[in-house]
Amino acid sequence: MALNANSFTSYELSNYESILGNLIAEVDEEMNKLKGGAAKFRSDLLTSIRSNNFIGAHQVTKPEPGRQMTIGELCQSYKHEVTQQVIDPLAIRKILFGPDGLVRKAGGGRAPYLMEDIEVGFIYDPIAGTSIGPVITSGRNRTIALQIMLRGAGLSPDAINNLKVRVSVIQVSTPEELQRRIISANTGSRDFSRAEIRERMGSAGGIQLVDRSTIEQTIVMARNERNFKAAMGAWLKDAAHSTGLNTFTPAQYSDAGNSLWTSLAKKNRPSGKTFYSWVKSDVRNFIDIARAAESALPSAVELARRNNASGPASSKLTSALLPAVATACRLVY
Repeated sequence: MALNANSFTSYELSNYESILGNLIAEVDEEMNKLKGGAAKFRSDLLTSIRSNNFIGAHQVTKPEPGRQMTIGELCQSYKHEVTQQVIDPLAIRKILFGPDGLVRKAGGGRAPYLMEDIEVGFIYDPIAGTSIGPVITSGRNRTIALQIMLRGAGLSPDAINNLKVRVSVIQVSTPEELQRRIISANTGSRDFSRAEIRERMGSAGGIQLVDRSTIEQTIVMARNERNFKAAMGAWLKDAAHSTGLNTFTPAQYSDAGNSLWTSLAKKNRPSGKTFYSWVKSDVRNFIDIARAAESALPSAVELARRNNASGPASSKLTSALLPAVATACRLVY
């Protein structure tokens, strides 16, 4: 299952040891066997790095030289993200131990090459001549898997960060194009939840859905109701994460925030306006609702947990949140 990483965190392996510790230990053990294929692989890997030939030895041959970036540069690409990062421990394991496993293939042997280059995207403005990026559009899991393999071979964190790999580069003209490319490029390698798709597309208008602070700072950029719904879901998800409310998944918290907006929009016409128009006219209304939902979240989670009725957990959480949020914000439900 794909997991939300810590908000606004680089892709350096040290930030993910708490959830990847068993896999890291397994790779370390395999890479440090004294005899057999793993020992030879470790020796060959170190030789290729010393001779500055990691790309030639461990990435599939392509007719064009492509662009090179250090692993450290890829790790720091998080600075250009506008939604919470998502990594998939199962996908990382598959890269290392799956059918094309770099460390050990399922069934024996080892894949000689990283089968797909990491892809990065840049948002280019031809009028201003400016470029924003890089953003990893496909390959977050590969970036982490490579670090695990290299650490198992004995490289220091600095040596890993300085190692150059070949990347595939795309250029887009808008944030929306970039988010669509991320979804498209990853289809097939893992499933995107509705929440992740919603937040990626909701952020295309300029809202940064990294955490509650960035949402509060950029919510004024919301262009449509979809942006506000995505922001409400991301707000609840971050609130749950920061307070250790792990009863439900990040996607379920996000879905509950989205449904909370929908439920309030159906019943309320403040000042004779639609709910969306009322919030859009003064984004402080959004902040008030989001903070009310955040305050009510711990008790709502407990109510939803005890609710034995059939139906999605996110719907139960929305139902538990509605009365508290509506009362606090003088709305109906």
